[in-house]
Amino acid sequence: MPHLRAARLRFYPRREIRFILAFALLGTLFDGAELNLIGFPLAYISDGLHVSTIALITVATVQGFASILGGFVFGTLGDTLGRRRTFAISVLAFGVAATLGGLATNHEMFLLTRVLAGVGMGGLFGLSFSMFTECWQTTKRGTMGGIIQSMYFVGEILTAGLIYLFLSTLGHDLGWRAGYVAIGLISLVIGAAALKLLPESKQWLAYQEHRRNGTLPPELRRSKVPVIDIFRPRFVYGTVLFMILSTAMFLTTNSVGAYLSTYLLRTQQLPLDTVSLIVLFGYVSTIITYSAAGFISDRIRRKYAFTAACVFGAIGFVWFLSLLTSGHAQITGAFWTAPAFWALMMCAGGAGGFGVLGVWMSEFFPTRIRSTGSSASYYVGRGLGAGVFPLFALTLAGTVPFALALGIIGPLAGVLFSVLTPDRTGRTIADLE
Repeated sequence: MPHLRAARLRFYPRREIRFILAFALLGTLFDGAELNLIGFPLAYISDGLHVSTIALITVATVQGFASILGGFVFGTLGDTLGRRRTFAISVLAFGVAATLGGLATNHEMFLLTRVLAGVGMGGLFGLSFSMFTECWQTTKRGTMGGIIQSMYFVGEILTAGLIYLFLSTLGHDLGWRAGYVAIGLISLVIGAAALKLLPESKQWLAYQEHRRNGTLPPELRRSKVPVIDIFRPRFVYGTVLFMILSTAMFLTTNSVGAYLSTYLLRTQQLPLDTVSLIVLFGYVSTIITYSAAGFISDRIRRKYAFTAACVFGAIGFVWFLSLLTSGHAQITGAFWTAPAFWALMMCAGGAGGFGVLGVWMSEFFPTRIRSTGSSASYYVGRGLGAGVFPLFALTLAGTVPFALALGIIGPLAGVLFSVLTPDRTGRTIADLE
């Protein structure tokens, strides 16, 4: 089939690559912003809605389960409806959910907005990395992928900064609400811009053309429901392992994200400005390890860079847990002198495997099911690690500090399962594969 093979490679003008890269960066930024909308102002949302901390952790759990549904739904739409339109719908759904969340008058209404956010954001990770991987045909795909994933924590930083600004100027209850509405409105603008400016994947368009023309070989035909394909014998092993690795990374990052600010505010009795600064340092630590892991993955393969990041995080959690059990985990205003602070920075950096995971998964799945496979794997992990685990950890540990320390399960699982996961580092991405 020489006519098919000749059509396999697709090249993008620089202008289109810039737009795709810009929206991929924004996609992971919004993904991080959405998760931090509960974690950072948790104590103030709790007071404003007159509910307990455990009730809001339950909201995060339900939102996590909703993101699993969103991962399958929007991942499938990305492979059937197209990357561009599905991406725009996801961002618009997040914008609507954030805006309504800021206007919520009770726990039930707030819960519904978080469910909408969870479903709506279910496609952004898979779509962002599908679009990027399909246009970025260079040997430095891992490096740029790490930078893209770093935007996740840029999103968390911007969210924390914006909410902190509103909390400081408008008070605790009105402040978090104004932050939600502002972030929601910005998201609506970006979603509308994606419909106009974001180029569609050339590989996806070419594959769709082959489907319409009936020129696809039988082994390259996609099911009407691509979810079926990611569990076929050829892909099920990788799909399941990527779900496990994604869960491991969310266990790592969410043990810190869900509990760090509450731990510092309630247990260590630190003021809000000091807490915000420590949280910011945690984000910076993670951004550095994301970028470093992506850079290293271009040189020693994705799986080994992922393993190295997990080892780094495991050391941090062991250190923090030892400080807790020995009674030496105190953090004061001069936080940089406290060993617990540096241990927590290593815990935060242990999520650096995320800097590898997006590209790793996108290189494993072929064009016809790339969005479905990446989104489903990532958001199953998000639902379990970011949704179920924080509630389970608090129930099991009994206190916020030890719930945070239980995040050690994540990097340990990452070390174990990363060595078993298939790796196709640096392969050429085509429409027919």
